[in-house]
Amino acid sequence: MRNASMDDVETLAAIEEASFSGDRVSRRSFRHLLSRGKSLTLLDTLAGETRGYLTLLFRAKTARARVYTIATAAAWKGRGVAAGLVRAAEQAALARGCTVVYLEVRKDNVASIGLFTRSGYRVFGEYEAYYEDGMDAWRMEKALVE
Repeated sequence: MRNASMDDVETLAAIEEASFSGDRVSRRSFRHLLSRGKSLTLLDTLAGETRGYLTLLFRAKTARARVYTIATAAAWKGRGVAAGLVRAAEQAALARGCTVVYLEVRKDNVASIGLFTRSGYRVFGEYEAYYEDGMDAWRMEKALVE
């Protein structure tokens, strides 16, 4: 696990584009997040290959971190990459003084809902028509414990 840098933008964008048909994070947004955003992007790499990533957003004056995006390269799906990224993100959030991690997830994304539920997240709300195709989102959160 390592922090992403500007050198990783193309890899991040390629995984993002392969993982999502809409609501994608653009190269420009990745560059902003990596250079000026109050964020942290973690990469799971093995032998020089990026297996997945997760971006956390941080806001001043709050102890909540937000999972902005998470994706796993197709060849590594179902092999624990996403779960490892979630654990690492939670540790990074704790290190920054956060006590809660939250996120939005498509109501039809069974794999992600399962991942976060198994990781201890709970649904605390929803957004109607949250995604560009009109899909609703569950709001999920987890209280962090050191």
